Amino acid sequence: MNVKDLAAGVRHLQRDETFCYIIESIKKDKANIFLNPNSSLDEREKAHNVVCALSEVDNRMATILADEAVYDKKHS
Repeated sequence: MNVKDLAAGVRHLQRDETFCYIIESIKKDKANIFLNPNSSLDEREKAHNVVCALSEVDNRMATILADEAVYDKKHS
């Protein structure tokens, strides 16, 4: 996939209400595990891993948009 297509896909996902709702609801669920004093170490570790994975998705999306900006500068 080329940079422009990837960036367009990222922008589409960022505007998609269902996608955003799903991501935010997962983050809230995992945050609630950290805030629950009765959660186990295993539950907190699993929640941490999910939060880290979602952060990687956010970072990758930001990188794609940054790559598009660099591409645009080079080709303008």
